Amino acid sequence: MSGKTSVINFAAIISLTMAIVFMGAVSADAYRICTFKGAVVDNGWRSMTVKSNGQCAEVNVGWRTKYVPNRRPCIGEIVAVDFILEDGYMKATKVVSLSPTPAAVQCYPPAPPSGTVCRSVGEEAGPTTDSCGPPQPVCSTKPPAHVYDRNWSPGKKEPAPKQSSAVTPPQGTTRTEPSGPAPSKKPVTKKPAPPGEQKVITKTTPPEKVKPEVKEEIKEEPVKEEKAVKTLLGEVVASSPKSLSVRSSEDGESAEVVNIKVGLKTKFIPFRRPAVGEKVKVDYRVENGEKFGYTVQVVQ
Repeated sequence: MSGKTSVINFAAIISLTMAIVFMGAVSADAYRICTFKGAVVDNGWRSMTVKSNGQCAEVNVGWRTKYVPNRRPCIGEIVAVDFILEDGYMKATKVVSLSPTPAAVQCYPPAPPSGTVCRSVGEEAGPTTDSCGPPQPVCSTKPPAHVYDRNWSPGKKEPAPKQSSAVTPPQGTTRTEPSGPAPSKKPVTKKPAPPGEQKVITKTTPPEKVKPEVKEEIKEEPVKEEKAVKTLLGEVVASSPKSLSVRSSEDGESAEVVNIKVGLKTKFIPFRRPAVGEKVKVDYRVENGEKFGYTVQVVQ
């Protein structure tokens, strides 16, 4: 245990010594910070020109430059620049804006109406010029304009009633009828037209339209193929994914080989494809000259 403790103490002393030496070296290489005030004349990508006491100074800025507030100063703004000298160049470490920031825009409530009367607390309210009484109802036999007119507005006048064109006599006048018999009206008779000028109107019948003869076309009905189910009993000679070759066992040795199409609709009994040499019973139909198998049953 004493050996481990001595090793730990020795390592601590060495690390403390190195820290002291490093701090001394840093203090020996410490840099000086200079400050001046002026107005911003020009803003570049990595530089800024500031005019102070009639002299223009170009200060280098970069990602290590701190801005207060956190933004680049505008042209004409008064700033205080902290910089260090490296190889004769002024490198800014901090740029502080000394110009007062404009007040933020705020929203205020609208002003009271122009006819508002104000008084101090404790005083009696003075008489107002206009007093509002209760609204009076409109009593008439006809509904007013603001009731029946949808496009009514406050300054719109009601249309005047239409006057009849007949002239009414003033009150107190009496109507007198003329005396004597009324003149008789002679009936108006039409003179007959002279016989030479009489128009003769003859009716002509329109010609009869001849209907074109419709030729009857004789359509030949296509011969329907018989789709009756047929049965074949024989031995499987060859097998392929889409067909089976079966030799009929009814005709003996001279029996011919029949090619039957099989597919997804073909039912196999049992549920497998028959092997070559097995006897099968096939139910098929003839469609478009080809034989399609519907049931293939293995006969033991």
